Amino acid sequence: MVKTDVVTYLRANLKKHPLQALRGQLAEEGVSEEDFNDSLKAARAGPSRASRTLLTVGVALVAALAVLLLSHREPPPTPAKGAATAGESAFVGHTGYIIRLPKGYEAVAGFKDEAKTIEIVHFCRAGTDPTNFLNEALFGQMGIVRLEVRTNPFAGSLTGLEHLGRAITQQLTVHGAKFSPLKSIQVASLRGLQVEVQLPDPSVKTYCLGEDVMYEFDGGQDDDTYRDIINSLHDPHAEAL
Repeated sequence: MVKTDVVTYLRANLKKHPLQALRGQLAEEGVSEEDFNDSLKAARAGPSRASRTLLTVGVALVAALAVLLLSHREPPPTPAKGAATAGESAFVGHTGYIIRLPKGYEAVAGFKDEAKTIEIVHFCRAGTDPTNFLNEALFGQMGIVRLEVRTNPFAGSLTGLEHLGRAITQQLTVHGAKFSPLKSIQVASLRGLQVEVQLPDPSVKTYCLGEDVMYEFDGGQDDDTYRDIINSLHDPHAEAL
Protein backbone atom coordinates (compact mmCIF):
# COMPACT_ATOMS: atom_id res chain seq x y z
CA MET A 1 0.00 0.00 0.00
CA VAL A 2 1.24 3.50 -0.82
CA LYS A 3 2.11 5.49 2.32
CA THR A 4 2.02 9.22 1.64
CA ASP A 5 4.52 10.02 4.41
CA VAL A 6 6.95 7.42 3.04
CA VAL A 7 6.48 8.76 -0.51
CA THR A 8 7.28 12.28 0.68
CA TYR A 9 10.37 11.07 2.56
CA LEU A 10 11.64 9.07 -0.42
CA ARG A 11 11.20 11.98 -2.84
CA ALA A 12 13.27 14.14 -0.50
CA ASN A 13 16.04 11.59 0.00
CA LEU A 14 16.34 9.30 -3.06
CA LYS A 15 19.03 11.51 -4.61
CA LYS A 16 20.87 11.96 -1.31
CA HIS A 17 21.19 8.40 -0.01
CA PRO A 18 21.58 4.87 -1.48
CA LEU A 19 18.28 3.08 -2.04
CA GLN A 20 19.25 0.12 0.15
CA ALA A 21 20.14 2.45 3.02
CA LEU A 22 16.70 4.06 2.82
CA ARG A 23 15.04 0.65 2.59
CA GLY A 24 16.87 -0.56 5.71
CA GLN A 25 16.20 2.64 7.65
CA LEU A 26 12.47 2.61 6.95
CA ALA A 27 12.27 -1.11 7.70
CA GLU A 28 13.64 -0.38 11.17
CA GLU A 29 10.88 2.20 11.59
CA GLY A 30 8.15 -0.35 10.81
CA VAL A 31 7.62 0.14 7.05
CA SER A 32 6.94 -3.25 5.42
CA GLU A 33 8.71 -4.38 2.24
CA GLU A 34 5.43 -4.24 0.29
CA ASP A 35 4.60 -0.72 1.51
CA PHE A 36 8.15 0.43 0.71
CA ASN A 37 8.00 -0.92 -2.85
CA ASP A 38 4.56 0.58 -3.51
CA SER A 39 5.62 3.93 -2.07
CA LEU A 40 8.89 3.83 -4.06
CA LYS A 41 6.94 3.41 -7.31
CA ALA A 42 4.73 6.35 -6.39
CA ALA A 43 7.76 8.48 -5.46
CA ARG A 44 9.43 7.78 -8.81
CA ALA A 45 6.21 8.31 -10.79
CA GLY A 46 5.92 11.95 -9.77
CA PRO A 47 3.54 13.84 -7.45
CA SER A 48 0.01 12.47 -7.14
CA ARG A 49 -2.99 14.59 -6.35
CA ALA A 50 -2.73 13.57 -2.69
CA SER A 51 0.97 14.34 -2.48
CA ARG A 52 0.47 17.75 -4.17
CA THR A 53 -2.01 18.56 -1.44
CA LEU A 54 0.52 17.52 1.18
CA LEU A 55 3.22 19.68 -0.39
CA THR A 56 1.13 22.78 0.17
CA VAL A 57 1.64 22.35 3.88
CA GLY A 58 5.21 23.53 3.29
CA VAL A 59 8.63 22.84 4.70
CA ALA A 60 7.29 22.25 8.22
CA LEU A 61 5.87 18.87 7.17
CA VAL A 62 9.28 17.64 5.97
CA ALA A 63 10.92 18.79 9.20
CA ALA A 64 8.38 16.82 11.20
CA LEU A 65 8.72 13.65 9.12
CA ALA A 66 11.43 12.04 11.25
CA VAL A 67 9.32 12.32 14.38
CA LEU A 68 6.38 10.94 12.40
CA LEU A 69 8.36 7.82 11.45
CA LEU A 70 9.73 7.30 14.93
CA SER A 71 6.20 7.25 16.31
CA HIS A 72 5.08 4.69 13.67
CA ARG A 73 3.46 7.31 11.50
CA GLU A 74 1.25 8.85 14.17
CA PRO A 75 0.62 12.61 13.79
CA PRO A 76 3.74 14.62 14.75
CA PRO A 77 3.56 15.19 18.52
CA THR A 78 2.91 18.64 19.83
CA PRO A 79 5.45 19.69 22.50
CA ALA A 80 4.84 17.47 25.52
CA LYS A 81 4.26 19.05 28.90
CA GLY A 82 7.59 20.36 30.03
CA ALA A 83 9.12 20.11 26.56
CA ALA A 84 11.63 22.86 25.99
CA THR A 85 10.17 26.17 24.95
CA ALA A 86 11.43 29.68 25.57
CA GLY A 87 12.41 30.16 29.20
CA GLU A 88 12.09 26.51 30.23
CA SER A 89 14.99 24.35 31.36
CA ALA A 90 13.48 20.93 32.03
CA PHE A 91 11.46 18.23 30.31
CA VAL A 92 8.66 16.33 32.09
CA GLY A 93 8.05 12.89 30.62
CA HIS A 94 4.84 10.96 30.11
CA THR A 95 5.23 8.99 33.35
CA GLY A 96 6.23 12.03 35.40
CA TYR A 97 10.01 11.74 35.26
CA ILE A 98 12.06 14.91 34.84
CA ILE A 99 15.19 15.60 32.78
CA ARG A 100 17.12 18.85 33.14
CA LEU A 101 17.98 20.28 29.74
CA PRO A 102 21.54 21.44 28.99
CA LYS A 103 21.88 25.10 28.01
CA GLY A 104 20.66 25.65 24.46
CA TYR A 105 18.91 22.28 24.28
CA GLU A 106 15.32 21.29 23.59
CA ALA A 107 13.38 18.03 23.80
CA VAL A 108 11.32 16.50 20.99
CA ALA A 109 8.94 13.83 22.31
CA GLY A 110 6.64 11.27 20.76
CA PHE A 111 5.58 7.64 21.04
CA LYS A 112 6.88 4.56 19.24
CA ASP A 113 3.56 2.69 19.35
CA GLU A 114 -0.09 3.57 18.88
CA ALA A 115 -0.92 2.49 22.45
CA LYS A 116 1.59 5.08 23.71
CA THR A 117 3.41 2.60 25.94
CA ILE A 118 6.90 3.41 24.58
CA GLU A 119 7.94 7.06 24.77
CA ILE A 120 10.77 8.36 22.58
CA VAL A 121 12.47 11.66 23.43
CA HIS A 122 15.34 13.27 21.53
CA PHE A 123 17.41 15.84 23.40
CA CYS A 124 19.16 18.11 20.91
CA ARG A 125 20.45 21.60 20.31
CA ALA A 126 17.61 24.01 19.61
CA GLY A 127 16.78 24.08 15.91
CA THR A 128 18.23 20.65 15.07
CA ASP A 129 16.66 19.13 11.93
CA PRO A 130 14.54 16.16 13.15
CA THR A 131 15.59 14.08 10.12
CA ASN A 132 18.94 13.66 11.90
CA PHE A 133 17.17 11.56 14.55
CA LEU A 134 17.01 8.73 12.01
CA ASN A 135 20.79 8.32 11.81
CA GLU A 136 22.42 7.25 15.08
CA ALA A 137 25.86 7.67 13.49
CA LEU A 138 25.26 11.46 13.66
CA PHE A 139 24.40 11.55 17.36
CA GLY A 140 27.98 12.12 18.51
CA GLN A 141 28.89 15.01 16.23
CA MET A 142 25.48 16.68 16.63
CA GLY A 143 25.17 16.17 20.38
CA ILE A 144 21.88 14.24 20.14
CA VAL A 145 20.79 11.97 22.99
CA ARG A 146 17.80 9.66 22.56
CA LEU A 147 15.76 8.39 25.49
CA GLU A 148 13.38 5.46 25.24
CA VAL A 149 11.03 4.85 28.18
CA ARG A 150 9.08 1.61 28.38
CA THR A 151 7.59 -0.71 31.01
CA ASN A 152 10.31 -2.28 33.15
CA PRO A 153 10.30 -5.98 32.14
CA PHE A 154 12.15 -6.86 35.35
CA ALA A 155 9.92 -4.98 37.78
CA GLY A 156 9.76 -6.65 41.18
CA SER A 157 12.74 -8.92 40.45
CA LEU A 158 15.67 -8.97 42.86
CA THR A 159 17.90 -10.05 39.98
CA GLY A 160 16.58 -7.55 37.45
CA LEU A 161 20.00 -6.03 36.81
CA GLU A 162 21.52 -9.44 36.05
CA HIS A 163 18.69 -10.26 33.63
CA LEU A 164 19.14 -6.85 31.99
CA GLY A 165 22.86 -7.44 31.54
CA ARG A 166 22.27 -10.76 29.79
CA ALA A 167 19.64 -9.19 27.54
CA ILE A 168 21.97 -6.32 26.52
CA THR A 169 24.87 -8.67 25.81
CA GLN A 170 22.69 -10.98 23.74
CA GLN A 171 21.22 -8.15 21.70
CA LEU A 172 24.61 -6.61 20.87
CA THR A 173 26.14 -9.99 20.09
CA VAL A 174 23.32 -10.93 17.71
CA HIS A 175 23.90 -7.67 15.80
CA GLY A 176 27.63 -8.39 15.54
CA ALA A 177 28.65 -5.37 17.60
CA LYS A 178 32.05 -4.96 19.24
CA PHE A 179 31.55 -3.52 22.71
CA SER A 180 33.26 -2.95 26.04
CA PRO A 181 32.33 -4.89 29.22
CA LEU A 182 29.15 -3.66 30.85
CA LYS A 183 29.63 -1.45 33.89
CA SER A 184 27.24 -0.77 36.75
CA ILE A 185 26.01 2.79 37.29
CA GLN A 186 23.84 4.58 39.83
CA VAL A 187 21.58 7.54 39.00
CA ALA A 188 20.10 8.84 42.25
CA SER A 189 18.28 5.76 43.59
CA LEU A 190 18.15 4.04 40.21
CA ARG A 191 20.54 1.23 39.39
CA GLY A 192 21.59 0.53 35.85
CA LEU A 193 24.17 -0.59 33.31
CA GLN A 194 26.23 1.20 30.70
CA VAL A 195 28.02 -0.13 27.63
CA GLU A 196 30.22 1.54 25.02
CA VAL A 197 30.01 0.21 21.46
CA GLN A 198 33.07 0.48 19.21
CA LEU A 199 31.72 -1.17 16.03
CA PRO A 200 29.92 -0.84 13.69
CA ASP A 201 29.38 2.77 14.88
CA PRO A 202 30.77 4.27 18.09
CA SER A 203 28.00 4.86 20.61
CA VAL A 204 27.17 4.63 24.29
CA LYS A 205 24.05 3.10 25.82
CA THR A 206 22.83 3.50 29.38
CA TYR A 207 19.97 1.58 30.96
CA CYS A 208 18.34 2.56 34.27
CA LEU A 209 15.72 0.45 36.05
CA GLY A 210 12.91 2.33 37.74
CA GLU A 211 10.19 0.83 39.86
CA ASP A 212 7.75 0.66 36.95
CA VAL A 213 9.67 1.77 33.85
CA MET A 214 13.05 1.25 32.22
CA TYR A 215 15.04 4.15 30.78
CA GLU A 216 17.38 3.60 27.83
CA PHE A 217 19.68 6.47 26.81
CA ASP A 218 21.56 6.35 23.50
CA GLY A 219 24.29 8.79 22.55
CA GLY A 220 27.26 9.05 20.25
CA GLN A 221 29.80 9.42 23.02
CA ASP A 222 30.12 9.54 26.80
CA ASP A 223 30.76 13.28 26.99
CA ASP A 224 29.67 16.00 29.45
CA THR A 225 26.32 16.61 27.72
CA TYR A 226 25.44 12.91 27.71
CA ARG A 227 26.38 12.51 31.38
CA ASP A 228 24.56 15.70 32.41
CA ILE A 229 21.32 14.51 30.81
CA ILE A 230 21.50 11.07 32.42
CA ASN A 231 22.53 12.29 35.85
CA SER A 232 19.71 14.83 35.90
CA LEU A 233 17.07 12.08 35.61
CA HIS A 234 14.55 12.29 38.45
CA ASP A 235 11.99 9.52 38.75
CA PRO A 236 9.38 10.45 41.41
CA HIS A 237 8.40 6.78 41.74
CA ALA A 238 11.96 5.47 41.94
CA GLU A 239 12.82 2.66 44.26
CA ALA A 240 16.07 0.72 43.93
CA LEU A 241 15.35 -2.82 42.76
